[in-house]
Amino acid sequence: MKRVLLPVRHRPGRHCASTAICNVVNFHGIAFSEALCFGIGAGLGIWYLDTGSLKPGRMVHVRSADIEAQFFNRMGCAFSWQQFKDPLDAQKALCRTLDKGLPALVQTDIYYLPYYGSKTHFPGHDITVWGYDPTEGVFLITDTERTVLLSVPFENMRRALYAGDGFFTLEGNLFSPESLDLPPDLPAIIRAAISHNSRVILSGGYDFQGIAGLEKWMREITEEWPQLADWQWAARFAYQVIERRGTGGGGFRLMYADFLEQASASCPEVKSRGLSTSMREIGGAWTALALALKDASEVNRPDFSAVLEGLRRVHRLEAAYHHEAVSIG
Repeated sequence: MKRVLLPVRHRPGRHCASTAICNVVNFHGIAFSEALCFGIGAGLGIWYLDTGSLKPGRMVHVRSADIEAQFFNRMGCAFSWQQFKDPLDAQKALCRTLDKGLPALVQTDIYYLPYYGSKTHFPGHDITVWGYDPTEGVFLITDTERTVLLSVPFENMRRALYAGDGFFTLEGNLFSPESLDLPPDLPAIIRAAISHNSRVILSGGYDFQGIAGLEKWMREITEEWPQLADWQWAARFAYQVIERRGTGGGGFRLMYADFLEQASASCPEVKSRGLSTSMREIGGAWTALALALKDASEVNRPDFSAVLEGLRRVHRLEAAYHHEAVSIG
């Protein structure tokens, strides 16, 4: 068997899922930016979770859970993950996909990706697979901000494609469209994605999601967070999730502002409503909140008063933006 390597179309990016989506789209001849992929995928989210026995005791997430499905379905390409009970079957399917001349988007746990050297499991991380070498026993992949082609041994990939603990369940999750075309009415798709994203954040249906999640967090931050056994780690981890862990800063809001600026070229109402300006202000508010959480994590006694003020500002700006944007679609 010979080494298989497809033409690599990797643009180093800010977030794993939007970078991997962008790679696949560019491979199929559609010159979208990462920000445009993120926005069409309705990538914004707000989650405030009581993790029970897991650590930290409270977790915050600021991205939607279904960006891949949202993006490809909106582009007219029916989305579903291929899944496999046996890791060896997942490996064989990945090789077959590459043999057909198609790159693959897969979800992984970074704990098993050797170039991370991570001591912590973090499942749901998207990468793009461009080839494999059966002699070396490795897959050839690209990942987010990294500029070079990376090697992942077959055994590591088999493990990385599976996770059953926490909030993500992976069973060899693989997606690779055979073709992808530019939709005839892209402005309509963009408007629908903007409206959908705002509608979910305004009324996601759960008290831990969207605006309701922010309100729950505000109720708990000064009363319940000081009582958490791991309150410092909860604050530190929230800071990292908002500002550091592949968000592009500001809890993904700065990248979404870039999307809105690009969208304004074909959707004049995005510009006339000032959506990108509002979103950039929201990104700054999330960054300020993250820094308040970082400061709170570095003292010996819990004091979340500055965090509460940051939450109030984020809540006010998020609610105002989404009430304006929801009617655009």
